[in-house]
Amino acid sequence: MTLSAGRLDMGAGNVYLPLVFTNKGSTTCTLTGYPGVSLRDSAGAGIGAPATRRGPTRSTVSLPPGGRASAALHTLNEGTTDTPCRRTAERIRVYPPDSFDAMNVSVRSFRVCGGVFEVEAMRSGTGG
Repeated sequence: MTLSAGRLDMGAGNVYLPLVFTNKGSTTCTLTGYPGVSLRDSAGAGIGAPATRRGPTRSTVSLPPGGRASAALHTLNEGTTDTPCRRTAERIRVYPPDSFDAMNVSVRSFRVCGGVFEVEAMRSGTGG
């Protein structure tokens, strides 16, 4: 399994960043529910609390070899509320659903703003 960050989507005061999981194995695997997500600075230190769960109940995604699934991160644009933004993250630490093995993905200047840091349930495809 590999992890990558999808395309940042900003609009109407919201920011979404898909986390994309790709099955690099030779057999089908499943991902059920929500990944665990936290932000890290360039030194690896944590930035704020982990993401909270957002949206519908747990879902199960079946990934054939080469298949992709995603979970979207959600925060607010800077200035949307009076709550200050967190420090800028350089990495996102992700625990796939039902896993204790962390994966990391580099990001460029991702910040949580407005006191909102949420992760959506897994879904098929790369859109989050």
